[in-house]
Amino acid sequence: MSVVQRFDGLEEEVREGVGERIVALRRDIHREPELGFDTEKTAGKVLAALDGLPLDIQTGVAENGVVATLKGEGEGPTVGLRADMDALPIREETGLPFASQTDGKMHACGHDGHTSMLVGAAHALSGMRDRLSGNVKFFFQPAEEGGGGGKAMVEEGVADDVSSIFALHLWPGVPFGKAATKAGPIMAAADAFEMTVRGAGGHGAMPHLTADAIAMAAQIVTALQTVVSREVDPVEPAVLTVGEIGAGTAFNIIPETARLGGTVRTLNEDLRRTMPERIEQLARGVAQGMRGDAELDYQFSYPVTMNDEEAARRALGVARDLFGEENTLELPNPSMGAEDFAYFLEKIPGAFIWLGVGEDVSGLHTPTFAFDEEILPLGSALLTALALESLAE
Repeated sequence: MSVVQRFDGLEEEVREGVGERIVALRRDIHREPELGFDTEKTAGKVLAALDGLPLDIQTGVAENGVVATLKGEGEGPTVGLRADMDALPIREETGLPFASQTDGKMHACGHDGHTSMLVGAAHALSGMRDRLSGNVKFFFQPAEEGGGGGKAMVEEGVADDVSSIFALHLWPGVPFGKAATKAGPIMAAADAFEMTVRGAGGHGAMPHLTADAIAMAAQIVTALQTVVSREVDPVEPAVLTVGEIGAGTAFNIIPETARLGGTVRTLNEDLRRTMPERIEQLARGVAQGMRGDAELDYQFSYPVTMNDEEAARRALGVARDLFGEENTLELPNPSMGAEDFAYFLEKIPGAFIWLGVGEDVSGLHTPTFAFDEEILPLGSALLTALALESLAE
């Protein structure tokens, strides 16, 4: 049976079989967003939605993650499909009838959709076990938004038997229903730093008797912009952003310390490893030149999300057969955003795929982010097709 024949009608089959169910699940998850590893209620909703399927289920993975295994009728490898469950500390402003009922928490990155789409794929594939020469593992992961839940799952060994793995992310800016990916880096490494600038405080009317930490911090912020603009090869993507600055307690007091916080994004591991030393050298040089000093606390976080070449090619091929050439895009460039699916991809060949929700949709991590739920069965169908293609006889 050809790939095209195998996928013919799959989207409609998923829509008719689980379309209403996954929309209802998405709304239920959206109403009660949970942060980080604290996704107990969300995991419970996932388990309820999987009830009755022929799955071996493991709970309590990475605290509140769920791993469900579907055994095919034929012998073969195990393919992984992953979705993230956690929300963001954002107050929702969508006006949706199923908006967050928890003030200050919101699904502003589509994880409610990702989880629901993966549940839809689990239902669809459970009815297709005769087509599977191998097994499918469904990973429902907590703590993607900064907690490193993917790393925790990998370290617990639940992916040790997986030979290839795929994940989807709903993506504003890409036309609705269009699948997009690329071989190699698709999202950047994301590291974080905090810096304490130290001077000598005093009266605002007597600056000559102080070493002004605010003035040092301001100069450091300006100087740090040259790390990328003057010390990184212009064709090498890199971002250095200072996103936090704080100092002082009163208008007429020059404070002793100031604090900076920021992020560094890179695609090249060698460049990534040089950044802390250069940032510290530059900041300390500026501060010492103004009779102060600076201390850097640099944290390496999510690595580059690196798609395997063959897996990316498979994903693009499956998307073309399922959605058509016009709804498939091979990305020319990666995003400098980050994603902790990278930890799975460090261990297992696989691909991260963007699924477009429209070019006029509010951006990710905004209080107005919302998407047309017609995308959900499309995502379930794509995940289902990826598993079928990976485990075809």
